[in-house]
Amino acid sequence: MEQQRAWWRLFLIALTLAVSLNLPRLAAALQTYLAPPTEPVAATTPPAPPAATHATVTFGSFAADLHPDVRYGPYFTGALTPADRSIPIAPLLPDFQELLTQYTLRQTVDDNFTIRVYDGARGELLVRYELLDERQRYQKTGVIDWDEVDRRRRKITRTLLDNFVARGFSREALVVRWGRANQVQEAYLRAAPYLEYEIRLARLLNLSLLSTAVSIVETFSDDRRVSPAGARSRYQLMPYLLRRYGIHHYTLRTAAGNRVRVLEEWHPLLTMEPAFMVMRGYANAVGHEVPGLSAYHTGPANLFRIYRQFLIEGIAYLKPGTTVLDAYLWALTEGFDELARRTTFRNYSQGYVPALYGTLRALEHLPLDTSRTVRAELVQVVAAEPFYLSDLLALLRSVGADTLDWRVAPSTTSLYNRFRLLNPHLELPATPDSADVPLSGDVYFAITDNTPPIRFFLPLGTTRRLQRLGFHGLRLLQRFDHTTFTPTAQEYTPWDQAYARLLDDIRHFGFTFANRTRLDALVVRFEHLAEEMPSPYRQRQLQIIRTHARLWQFGAWAQLAHTAEAATGRLRLPARPPETAETD
Repeated sequence: MEQQRAWWRLFLIALTLAVSLNLPRLAAALQTYLAPPTEPVAATTPPAPPAATHATVTFGSFAADLHPDVRYGPYFTGALTPADRSIPIAPLLPDFQELLTQYTLRQTVDDNFTIRVYDGARGELLVRYELLDERQRYQKTGVIDWDEVDRRRRKITRTLLDNFVARGFSREALVVRWGRANQVQEAYLRAAPYLEYEIRLARLLNLSLLSTAVSIVETFSDDRRVSPAGARSRYQLMPYLLRRYGIHHYTLRTAAGNRVRVLEEWHPLLTMEPAFMVMRGYANAVGHEVPGLSAYHTGPANLFRIYRQFLIEGIAYLKPGTTVLDAYLWALTEGFDELARRTTFRNYSQGYVPALYGTLRALEHLPLDTSRTVRAELVQVVAAEPFYLSDLLALLRSVGADTLDWRVAPSTTSLYNRFRLLNPHLELPATPDSADVPLSGDVYFAITDNTPPIRFFLPLGTTRRLQRLGFHGLRLLQRFDHTTFTPTAQEYTPWDQAYARLLDDIRHFGFTFANRTRLDALVVRFEHLAEEMPSPYRQRQLQIIRTHARLWQFGAWAQLAHTAEAATGRLRLPARPPETAETD
């Protein structure tokens, strides 16, 4: 009953704020979004995902079984059944729920003109400040520089904090949350043509919908964002990871003699799969998806340090049923202050997973119009004789370019601009639709020893039409349609089963040197399987397990392993069956 009253209070506050902020669409959605739950959703009986169609469904309903409330139950819902009260960190769940609530308000209700200041020691809201003039200007024009708004908020925040410190509050106890609802919704619109693939990839790799919020939290789905540390793309992959997954930079000359840059991280269909495989590899290395997504942001070494600290200071919560997820929630709540002093796991890291969750709650009731999903084929230039873009477009006209489904632009758009919009990783100059291919954008496609594979996208069916015309200068690499990222269960081998058993051990703090030996043996097996059956599934599994093995070579992992072996030995956890498959 108390939880139900709390939900109603949150609903009334959020609805009032939404109306006051002149956000009618959001206010309507909140009636469903913040309605108090009836019974906790059973993680063991998730609803079946809807069949793929071009109909409009909601983002949340398209993959309801992947929602973290379903997959991870009371950890995210806070609704404990009598059976759930045995969760080791159950006393800390209310603190985690408070953190989720703050970030749900931040991503869903509070617009980009809002600042909240909390007393972190007591969890109380001290002030909610609004930039009224800036909001009014944005509502009138629909245009604003969000970086300039943040600079304004930063200045006001300093003043607010100074005032509270002057009134006797501890600076360390003050917590600031800036609203992001405007940018979250704008990012959703940018992400819409690719969200269906993100959801399918999450299902394929056994990730929750939290993974589909990563690009929005990282960059608001801005493919051209570069972090101060050098991370690139909407998924913020470091350059060494981009290179490892074959994402290249190069230039191509044009008919005008200038050079056009090709930055493949600017295309989400090229960076999406590498990013999600990195998420999966990190999740495997740290034992669970939720801390794995945190590791994607803060670094796996920090997660190893968190676990080690938990096994030292949070030992009271270590029981036979304790998992690494319990340790991670301890790190976000009771253990955070000490961790922030000892590691680089600071405020932004603490809020990363809550921000993913808040973003998901902000978007789950919005429509997912799968008719907007980009359908395309990735091709590679293999022609022995070089050709210009204008030559290719002339061939497309001859095979009926207007009958091809470009998705990115209406048929009234020039063929050059349709190609340009479908291939944002080629830095082609924009031109009026009435103009021909500009000489400065008429790229010369030539295979050289110094140029990586030249890849770009065309509408589905284009390659086949060109081949019928006698042009064989393009090789089809991958189709992106409703069948992309479909699981293939028949490829699951005893070695995959052995890896799954290892992952289950890791989830229960199996960070041991014996398990690292098991992992290294499995890497060799996966390499042999990939050579024998070089399917997309086997290539993905190999990349994932290699990422896992590389992270377990970190010095922070070795320190954790010593601590984990000592702690679990004292606990006298029941021995697991010996593994023999890995060493046959």
